[in-house]
Amino acid sequence: MGLFSKELQILDKNTVQYMIDQMQDTIDEQQSTIQEQQNTIKQKSELLASQEVLLQQKESELEQLKKQLEEQCK
Repeated sequence: MGLFSKELQILDKNTVQYMIDQMQDTIDEQQSTIQEQQNTIKQKSELLASQEVLLQQKESELEQLKKQLEEQCK
C-alpha cells in the first residue's frame, strides 16, 4: 500500500509541476503580447504627435494665407 501511495504522491507532484509549467508558458506568452502592444501604442503615439505638429503647421499656414487673401481683397 505504501508504494502505491508513494506513486500517487509522485504523480500528483508531476501533475502540479506540469500545471505550473503550463501557467508559466501562458504568462510568458501574455507578457510577450503585452510588450508588442506597448510597442505598437508607443509607435502610434509618436505618429500621432508628429501628425499633430504637422496639423498645427498647416493651420498656421492657412491662417497666413487667409490674411494675405483678405489684404488682397481690400
